[in-house]
Amino acid sequence: MRGDNTVKLLLYEWNAYMQKDVESVLKKMKIEFETISCELGSEVAVIDDYFIRNLKKILRGGNFDAVMSLNFWSSVAVTCHEEKIPYIAWGYDCPLSLKILDCLHFPTNYLFVFDKAQYAEYTGRGFGNIYHIPLAVNVERLDQIRLTPEEKKDFTADISFVGNMYGSDYISLRNLLTEYEKGYLEGLIETQYRIYGDYFVKDMLTDGFVAAIRDRLMNENGFWKSEKNVTVESVRAWIMMLVSREVTRRERLLILSTLSKRHMLKLYSQAEEPLLKNVDFCGTVSSYYDMPKVFKASRINLNITYKQITVGMPLRMLDIMGAGGFLLTNYQEELVENFRPGVDCVIYESIEDAVAKAEYYLEHEEERLEIAENGHEAVKRFSYENQMDQMFRTVLGDSYR
Repeated sequence: MRGDNTVKLLLYEWNAYMQKDVESVLKKMKIEFETISCELGSEVAVIDDYFIRNLKKILRGGNFDAVMSLNFWSSVAVTCHEEKIPYIAWGYDCPLSLKILDCLHFPTNYLFVFDKAQYAEYTGRGFGNIYHIPLAVNVERLDQIRLTPEEKKDFTADISFVGNMYGSDYISLRNLLTEYEKGYLEGLIETQYRIYGDYFVKDMLTDGFVAAIRDRLMNENGFWKSEKNVTVESVRAWIMMLVSREVTRRERLLILSTLSKRHMLKLYSQAEEPLLKNVDFCGTVSSYYDMPKVFKASRINLNITYKQITVGMPLRMLDIMGAGGFLLTNYQEELVENFRPGVDCVIYESIEDAVAKAEYYLEHEEERLEIAENGHEAVKRFSYENQMDQMFRTVLGDSYR
């Protein structure tokens, strides 16, 4: 920091939903910053020499106190390490790519993650400067959003769900497996999607089971013939991703299918789902501008968490409450640590419970509105100002501004 204790940040800018709110709140906090938006693509682990050279030039001429980004980018981490400048990475995806592990040990890194299980995994691997902090919501901005009469007509619904249905990527894996392997994974999926509060798939993907799949796909099918070193850990992560998507897909299909038979249910997703015959498919909705309008106009907003977010609060939860919407969600450990079930939001404990609670609160309007109002008030403590203030104090000290 300079002599006047003011801070100057360099912000790596990319197409992240939280980006505009971060920049807006930095201005509100009177923290000086500049942005760099050189394209790195979607691969966070890529080491891009051109990007690194240019970032070094900017850092050497800008008198910056730290670099900040949403999610962790290896090229940024390498540059900050070599230039000996703190790198503040705020992870809003979960899990982050395993490929970033090669750069995660740099002492200049300060990685903040929102899921305690991910925090425990990284610290258990021996990485320092890993911190846990929930995500944030800009209630002030969301309160300013108003719906026109036409928008109210378009977005009003008994129940809405905004999220990915994940297609059937799992089929691509199944087609490569033996009958035993198919049966084993099918058993995991059928058990896991009915269990809340615990994600055991990773523990059940033993080294022996994963190594057998890796060896066969490398030797018999040539599946990874272009890869030089396919580790058991990387194959486990790949299988976990596909299985997690399938577990999440099946839970979402069951809940949405059941509810849509009884109520007007709008689905905002990338692709129409042929197995959902009764939903009103609405396509995608812009996260920054129109998604809050969905939350405001829907009597019930569903959150069905992606299964690899083990205990943390996904951004959708905070955004629904921040917009003043009524939240009906699956159980997440950190949610009950920070909010009052049945007072600030409603938590379901099974698919049958989700259906029963949706029915109840559609019939009890006053209770539903009171819970939505309570959640809207309670979520304000997860403001960007509060969360970023904690991060900056951790990295730069209490006198950063």
